[in-house]
Amino acid sequence: MKPVDYYPLNSLSGAASTERGQLSARAMLTLMRDHIWEIVSTTVIVMTLAVAYLLIATPIYSADILVRVDPPEANALGLALQNQETLPPPAPSPVTEMAVMHSRSVLEPVIEKYRFDVSVTPHKIPLLGDIAEKFATPGEPAAPWLGLKSFAWGGERVQIGALDVPKDLEEEKLTLVALEGGAYELRGPSDELLIKGMVGKPATDNGVSTLVKELDARPGTKFKVVRWNSVDAVKRFGDLVKVGDKVKDSGLLQIEYVDKSPDKATEVANALGQQYLASAIASRQLNDTNTLAFISGELPRLLADLRKSEEALKRFRATSQSMQPTNEAQAYLQGGLDLDRQIATLQLQRTQLLERYTPESRWVQSVDKQLTQLKEAKGQFDGHFNGMPASERESVDLLRAQKVAETIYLGMVQKAEQLQVRRASTTGGAHIVDAAIRPHRPVKPQPALVLSGGLVLGLVSGVVLVFMRRHVMIGVTDPTYVERRMSVPVFGEILFSQQQLLLDRNSESAGRKPLPGVGGRTTLPFQRGAADIPLRGGAPGMGMPASPNADGSRVLAARFPHDTSVEALRNVRTAVTRDLARARNNVLMVIGPTPSAGKSFVAANLAILHAEIGSRVVLIDADMRRGHLASFFNQSNRGGLSEVLSERMALRNALRPTSIDGFTFLSCGVRPENPAALLMKPSFKDVLERLVNQFDMVIIDTPPFLAVTDASIIASEAGASLLVLRSGMQSEEEIFDTVKKMERAEGRIAGAVFNGIPVRRSTRNYGYATNYASDLSDLNATS
Repeated sequence: MKPVDYYPLNSLSGAASTERGQLSARAMLTLMRDHIWEIVSTTVIVMTLAVAYLLIATPIYSADILVRVDPPEANALGLALQNQETLPPPAPSPVTEMAVMHSRSVLEPVIEKYRFDVSVTPHKIPLLGDIAEKFATPGEPAAPWLGLKSFAWGGERVQIGALDVPKDLEEEKLTLVALEGGAYELRGPSDELLIKGMVGKPATDNGVSTLVKELDARPGTKFKVVRWNSVDAVKRFGDLVKVGDKVKDSGLLQIEYVDKSPDKATEVANALGQQYLASAIASRQLNDTNTLAFISGELPRLLADLRKSEEALKRFRATSQSMQPTNEAQAYLQGGLDLDRQIATLQLQRTQLLERYTPESRWVQSVDKQLTQLKEAKGQFDGHFNGMPASERESVDLLRAQKVAETIYLGMVQKAEQLQVRRASTTGGAHIVDAAIRPHRPVKPQPALVLSGGLVLGLVSGVVLVFMRRHVMIGVTDPTYVERRMSVPVFGEILFSQQQLLLDRNSESAGRKPLPGVGGRTTLPFQRGAADIPLRGGAPGMGMPASPNADGSRVLAARFPHDTSVEALRNVRTAVTRDLARARNNVLMVIGPTPSAGKSFVAANLAILHAEIGSRVVLIDADMRRGHLASFFNQSNRGGLSEVLSERMALRNALRPTSIDGFTFLSCGVRPENPAALLMKPSFKDVLERLVNQFDMVIIDTPPFLAVTDASIIASEAGASLLVLRSGMQSEEEIFDTVKKMERAEGRIAGAVFNGIPVRRSTRNYGYATNYASDLSDLNATS
């Protein structure tokens, strides 16, 4: 017969065949419905973990204190300046004050007071120790569980008052071991003994100084102790302190601190507020102190200038016997006094500013500009009175110098007294509005938030898990993907068969080898009987009696001909019959990409189904490596294809008739050393030609296509090939490689069969097949 190349046309467009089928909203809902129990199970697990977290997690309490930053006060010499631009910049904004609250000057004193630079952690078993701690009373160490005495089991209390270590031991894990009678040991990272002391007494040794104020623990209990570097201690403590603006730009600042102890949270929050005020007061007192020190340094010089001017005036009056000044001299004196006071005041202001700013700063430059103007005015004023008598003019100058020195000196003495009073009454520019109070409820964990979050997370995790299994973790489960991407029509979708599982279980109990990948999974629990096998939504073939013509074989079509999987195989039979009618010969090769796809199951059932319509069928087990089709019929492999190809047995002697009319079987035979070499012999083609002429259909079961080369050798001899895929077992790459290698082997894939599809309500035609099968069973029962 002349070979005719026949390739079935794909009804899908090229665009559809090149894109991966995406899940629509409806398909997504169907997928979720099919796996609803997986989603529910995942949600229950996550919710259980959430409840366990609520029971085990340590409550965290938060306490806060409200501070108001007052408007700034001027801090100068107390002498009014003519130009207000000479004042220093305004006080910092609340944003700056928040940064100050997080500064080391505020945090470090609190860290030292409460020893936040030393962390003490009980040595306990994770999770189990947390559970035990929930049942313990603070200050009363619990008895050890499981006899593990070195671990902490709740109720322990440790308070370290001081711990100083060398630089090389900072941030190293030290071990504190409780001993009998209030004694303790502190050991280094390598378990070397650093120091041994008693509770309540300072101890020093090996460069380590420590003071343990309190230690409530069973002898032998261990604690992990870390002495943090000052920089890291501030950072760690700062992470627990939150500073915020209560109302934007209002000057109301909130300091919040969290701790597992509500009393300690309250105490530390109040301490932070007090320390901030103390720091602000010290900062403002520092300015007053510097000003007072400047004035105190100037007073001796000013007093000496006053004494000098008084002596000069006294000597002049004694020698000149001057009388009271004239009206013109009085005007000169009064005007000169005003100018000299202003000049002296600005010079003192300039001296003070130079302690904080450079001569090029705009504050000092402004004072210099005013001094220049005043000196020019004084020169003009003095020139106006140049016509006065020399003696009278000298008398007025001396009197004016004495008055100016006296005024400046007395003003500075008065200012020094004012600064002393203000320094004693400095408020720091802020005050506490609301002190921290003991919190009643923890801020963490929040049961409502944790449970609602656990519910949402569980649902989302379940959906993601199902989706990942559907698209990533398992192989292809959608038959339409093969049609779209591979242009291979799907002839049938075979559901998982509980009846076939029962046959396999019975075979195992009889001592025969089970068949991998036959009709579905083989890991489900053993069922007691065919009529008692439950399925989701009803059992396909439930209550179906076995065929009276069954001969004890394990072929589903022979034992349970009305099973829904067999009905699906009949659809495959119809499609295969139509395809072979136009093929070059009547040889059907059944292939699978990988082991356990179920190709032997499909081949055996197709052979019997073709025989039941009157066709003469021969089934060949061409897997001479691990063939097991003979076990379907309770036969031995010996005396089969390998013996025929090696010419040790005649073909007519190897063909085995069965109790099913029209069905003949040829086993794989004993396993040869090189099966591929036997298949490439001319005798294999001769065997096929004789069988083609003798039977209406030749069905060949082959080894896994991607595992060995045997199937690719047979491919060119077969008129059509049937690709068997196991739902969720083969990946996209494996299916793609199989199709491409079949093309290179000049084989033709007529169609594909999806085998072992899990039974779900969304499975196509499942409900119809179940109901129809049930009706047929009822009809047979009443007949």
